[in-house]
Amino acid sequence: QEGLVATCEYNTDLFNADTINRMLGHFQTLLSSIVSDSQQRISELPLLTPPERQQLLVDWNDTEKDYPQDKCIHQLFETQVEKTPDKIALIFDNQKLSYRELNSRANELAHYLQKLGVKPEVIVGVCMKRSPEMVIALLAILKAGGAYVPLDPGYPQERLTFMLKDSQAKVVLTQTQLVELFAQPSMHIVCIDRDLQLFSLQSVENLYSEVKSGHLAYVIYTSGSTGVPKGVAIEHQSCVALLTWSKEVFTDEDLTGVLASTSICFDLSVFELFVPLSWGGTVVLVENA
Repeated sequence: QEGLVATCEYNTDLFNADTINRMLGHFQTLLSSIVSDSQQRISELPLLTPPERQQLLVDWNDTEKDYPQDKCIHQLFETQVEKTPDKIALIFDNQKLSYRELNSRANELAHYLQKLGVKPEVIVGVCMKRSPEMVIALLAILKAGGAYVPLDPGYPQERLTFMLKDSQAKVVLTQTQLVELFAQPSMHIVCIDRDLQLFSLQSVENLYSEVKSGHLAYVIYTSGSTGVPKGVAIEHQSCVALLTWSKEVFTDEDLTGVLASTSICFDLSVFELFVPLSWGGTVVLVENA
C-alpha cells in the first residue's frame, strides 16, 4: 500500500551520484513500462526516459546539411582547376605539378581508359608505388567514370588474386616493375610508365562520362583479420559529403600543404588526397611518414 522502496549502494570510487540517479531512472522506466503493458516482449521494454529518447534520437541526430548531391569527386577537382590552374596541386620529392598539369595528365589517361571500356560501375585495379602517377591514375579512373580498387604491391599474391577476382576488375593500372604480379589472361594490364606514349596521343580536355553521384567511386577491402577480406563500396555522393564537410572545418591556410602518407588501401587516403585537390590546397605526397 505504501508502494515500493529501493535502496542503492554503490562504490563512490567508481560511480558518481549523477550516474546512479540516471541508472535508477532507467530502472523506474523499465518497471513503469511493465506495469503499463505486461504483455510486451522483454526485448521491447524501454530503458530511456522520454527526454533521453528525444535527445538521443532527435536532437543529437539533427545533422542535416546541404551539399552538392549531384556532383562527383573529380568534378570538384575540375572546378578547382578552372579557379587556380597555375597553383601547385601536388608535390613529390622535387617534382611539382600544377592543377592544370595534373588535370591534363589525368585527362589523357582517362580518355585512354574509356577506349578500353571503362565506364560507370566498371572496376579498375590500381597497383602502384607511391608517386604522382598513382594520383593521376586515381583521378583518371574517376574521370573515365569507373571506380578504383587499390592493390598494395606488398600484399601476398593470393590476396591480390582474390581481390581482383572478387571485385571483377577488368583493367589494372600498374608499373613495369610490378606487372609480373598480374598474370590473369582475362585482364587488361596498363603500365603507366611503359605506355606513356599511348596516353600522350589522347586529348588533354575534360571528358564526358555518364557517371552520376550515385555510382561507385572506389572499393576498399577490409584487412581480413577476422576472415575473408570484404570490399566496401563507396559512392561518389558519400565522399562528396565528406569533402564538403571538410571545407567547413578546415581553412584555406590549413589546406596549403596536406601530407599524404597513408596507403590508398585505407580510406584515410581519400581525405589526404581529395580534400586539398577539391578546395585549392596542395598534396604533399611521400612514400611513408
